[in-house]
Amino acid sequence: MDKKIILVSHGKLSAGMLHSVQMIVGENEALSCLGMMPGEHYSIVSDQVAKMAKENPDTQFIVVADLLGGSVCNGCMTLIQEENVKLVSGLNMGLVIELLFAPAPMSDEDIQAKIEACKEGIVHISTKYLEKQNISNEDDFF
Repeated sequence: MDKKIILVSHGKLSAGMLHSVQMIVGENEALSCLGMMPGEHYSIVSDQVAKMAKENPDTQFIVVADLLGGSVCNGCMTLIQEENVKLVSGLNMGLVIELLFAPAPMSDEDIQAKIEACKEGIVHISTKYLEKQNISNEDDFF
């Protein structure tokens, strides 16, 4: 089974994320984006995903939405009734890369494991954190 990752957001956030991910991993046909522009209804996004899912039943679509509870994510919730669609909220670069390179198809447990792994990358960088990690402010992270 093939797998496609579709980034969905308010405005151009998903397009910016797509561009940023491509800077790191290169262009990838399995990654695309859709954005709901001001004044548009969320169905602009959800209808396009639904159409892709129905036209490609042998492809798993993992929809990554920007914000839990936001209109784009809420509008895509009906898509999870499709056997080949999964929905995840909390769009971030680490998550997109993890999902992109995971083997297909992904189970609910596989997706949850990627989410948990990405949570470890969300850190408040403070002097206490740096001291705990034994890193000085002058150290070169890269």
